[in-house]
Amino acid sequence: MRRKGTWRRRRQKITSWGAFFILSLMVCALSIAPALAGKIYKWVDERGVVHFSDRPPDLPESLKTTIEERELTTRDQIEKKDEIETKPMARSPIEHVANCTFTIKGKDKVGTGFLISSTGYAVTCRHVIEESGGLIALLSDQKEHPITVIASSSRSDLALIQLMIPQKTPFLSLRDADDLVPGERLFAVGASAGLQATVTDGVFTAFRRMDDSQSELIQFSAPVNPGNSGGPLVDERGKVVGVVSQKFLAQKGVPISGVGFAVPSARLKEEYGSYLE
Repeated sequence: MRRKGTWRRRRQKITSWGAFFILSLMVCALSIAPALAGKIYKWVDERGVVHFSDRPPDLPESLKTTIEERELTTRDQIEKKDEIETKPMARSPIEHVANCTFTIKGKDKVGTGFLISSTGYAVTCRHVIEESGGLIALLSDQKEHPITVIASSSRSDLALIQLMIPQKTPFLSLRDADDLVPGERLFAVGASAGLQATVTDGVFTAFRRMDDSQSELIQFSAPVNPGNSGGPLVDERGKVVGVVSQKFLAQKGVPISGVGFAVPSARLKEEYGSYLE
């Protein structure tokens, strides 16, 4: 009798180790399986053995047990979902800039802003958001989102805003404008004349000190129009060198074109560097 009891305990121990071994194999198989959507089912039979399967079990009605059903999500699926949410569908650096630029609509006012982080922080000109409530951002996908004004600079024509976007979004990176050389190609992107994400190109001319100010602005030749204010001025790689701020309209009654100005990226970094991503 002692030998029979010993064998029974050994058999139970072997059965437990066997169940653990099978469960381990299934976990390993699931960890290396392709990123396919599915479910996993768990139940306990009449002997107390735990079972796992990727298909619903066909159990007899006499077996009173609970079948647990869970969604199976692999690491590949999570990474792919994150990539879809954050990766912009752009075919060129300038198209990426257009995707990260949006039109700002307020009461009797239209301007431009651009995203500087994946969490919805963005930059525009202070004069775009001044004395204008209920601001709305119109993104490149034609969806509208409310805008919250975080801060505005009294030293420069800049403002920090945040878009109420539920998911991560593409954004723009900065380049030091001090590296610009005369004749270098630049692009201005904005709601020129109210047209969403209009792209115009020109070249860098020089740094100019305007209105007896101690701060310098970037002078460039890309055409800008009402609605461009607050939009990004970028190089050929799509890096922001400045924020479009103003232009010369006329001098002594003579119309002037191709003379625009932007706040350098260094000023933006000084004001709102902690919000950059």
